[in-house]
This record gives sequence, C-alpha cells and structure tokens, in this order.
Amino acid sequence: MTLLIALGIVIIASFIAAAASVLVHRTVHVEVRRRHNEIGTAVFLQLGVIFAVLLAFVFSEVWSEYNDAASAIEMESKALVGAAILASALPPAEGLPIIQAERTYITGVIRDEWPAMKAGRDEEPTVSVKLSHLIQETARMRPDNAADLGTRAQLLTFLEQAQMERSTRLFQLSSGVPILLWCLLIGFGTVLAIFVTLAGVENGGALISFSVTFAAAVAAILVLIHLLDYPFEGALALNSQPFVVALDQINHLTTSNP
Repeated sequence: MTLLIALGIVIIASFIAAAASVLVHRTVHVEVRRRHNEIGTAVFLQLGVIFAVLLAFVFSEVWSEYNDAASAIEMESKALVGAAILASALPPAEGLPIIQAERTYITGVIRDEWPAMKAGRDEEPTVSVKLSHLIQETARMRPDNAADLGTRAQLLTFLEQAQMERSTRLFQLSSGVPILLWCLLIGFGTVLAIFVTLAGVENGGALISFSVTFAAAVAAILVLIHLLDYPFEGALALNSQPFVVALDQINHLTTSNP
C-alpha cells in the first residue's frame, strides 16, 4: 500500500462520515438523537473501551514484529560481515571461497530475494540454497592447525546466526493480522462511527466535524497497522540497505587484504 492509497482511504472514510452526518442531521431530529444518546452513551463507552484495548494490542504486536524484522536484517548482515572478517584471516585457499560464497549470497538477497519479498511475500529458494551450501562447505573444512580450527568454529557460529536471523526475517513475510481480527477492528470502528454520527448535536457543522475527525482517526490508525503488518511491502517497507553496506564492507575487506 502506497502513501497515496493510504491517504485516499482516510479521505474516503472522512467523506463517508461527512455524508452520513449530513443525512442524519437532515432526517433525524435532534431530540430523537438526544434520547438515543441517553441510552447509547453507556453502550458507546463500553464498546469504545473494548475497541481501544483491541486496537492497542494489535498495534503493539505489528509494531513489535516490524522492529523484529528490522533487527533481523541488521543482525544477519552483520553476522555475514563478521564471518567474512574471520574468513580473510584463513589461508587464501580456504578463506577466499567462503568470502566469494558470501558475496554470491548477499548479491542474491539484494537482486533476487528482496524484489520477490516485496512483490509476493515469499522468499527466493535459490538464495536460501546458497546460504545452506555456504554453511555446509564451511563445516567440511579441515584446517591444518588448531588456530584455524578455532576460526572455523567461530565462522560457523556467525553463519548459523545469519541463518537464524534469516529465518526470523522470512517469518515476518506471512505473519500478518488474521482476517477475523481485521473484521473485528473494522466492525468496531464502523459501529462507533455510527454512534458518533447519531450524536445529539444541534449544530450541523459540529456534528460533521465530530464524525469526520473520529472516522479519519480510526481509518488512519487501521491504515498504519496495515502498513506495519507486512514490513517488506508498501510505503513503510524495510529496504536491503544493510546488505548493500555489508557487501561493500566485504569487497573493501578483500581489496585491502588481497
């Protein structure tokens, strides 16, 4: 969802609220609405509390998952850089293939996997295979001395961390808010907006302003939740910049240590 679409949704919700307020103001007498408020206020308050708690819970969850995805991207790229630094300390015959495999993997993430994640909420299988092969080849290394053996163990630790963070990153692709929960949020918001539209306000302009403000606020929060719900899509999508930086660091590392 782009920012333009998000803004359009808020504007449409505001327009509907304004039109409904005008219709209610012209067709329902203010005294009828005031009698409605005598009973409806208690219901409105109870529904408002339930909606607020539900909305806070959902927003907290999607915000936490969004931050988890961002953290996983940073940790995965840093783990790969750490592995490359260790690999550069190995003899060239053992270290260079590892660094080259890391380059291939990171390039695949940037060029192939990220567009797939952004468009289809799915990983790129060939990129996943590259990381698996990298870990397997590192595990098969047979260093000649104890120091290189320790380096291999640390290499595996970094690569396993990268694999774990990758799993966290990919998990966020499909861990969206369930449809039933969306229905509840939209349903509660609609019902509460109707209550506001039926407020016993004599002035038509005031009634319209109350309704539009409430509808716009609810719509904006729901749109924000949707934008955060899938962290690799839409206007708030996370980018692959940490991997670009990691690739540059690895290239610089091999250039300065031929």
